[in-house]
Amino acid sequence: MYKGSNRSALLSQKLISEAMLRLLEKTPFSDISISDLCREAQVSRQTFYSLFSTKENVIVYELQHNCCYTPAGNDTESRAKAFREFCAEYSRYITSKKQIIELLVKNDMMHCLYDVQYQNLLECSSFIEDVSGDYRTFLIDFIASGMNSIARNYIQTGCSFDENTLSCLMVSLFSGTFFISK
Repeated sequence: MYKGSNRSALLSQKLISEAMLRLLEKTPFSDISISDLCREAQVSRQTFYSLFSTKENVIVYELQHNCCYTPAGNDTESRAKAFREFCAEYSRYITSKKQIIELLVKNDMMHCLYDVQYQNLLECSSFIEDVSGDYRTFLIDFIASGMNSIARNYIQTGCSFDENTLSCLMVSLFSGTFFISK
């Protein structure tokens, strides 16, 4: 995937990404051809292949540039408080990005969201900064997987939960309190 700074190439990437989203609104991902995509974006096939090489890379580009959740850096004194804030932020993210998440669910492409979120959390130096090495890798994988499942289920259950309910559910599941009998 192209990562340079050429303005023309960057504009073409944006046009192709926007065209993909428009096409996904009415056509399943598997039925969208490269030709359809190029025609919709008004770019050549050569431009497409030099910028993306695959249709899936267009989805990854869109998620990385316009739909990726990045946790806010915070100076809270406790990990529990920081994680509650993370859950609240992510529940807002899910509800605000409902449209793209619906397209991913409908097209069985939630793995793209997982891949982008996992990498983004791994590279975020302020996220779980006091855990390092393999422990951090496993923890981030666990969190990204859980986030992905919660986003998918939010869509599949008809987006019936509000942000606060989603946030409380996330805290309960991730902290393990959901499994403690009362």
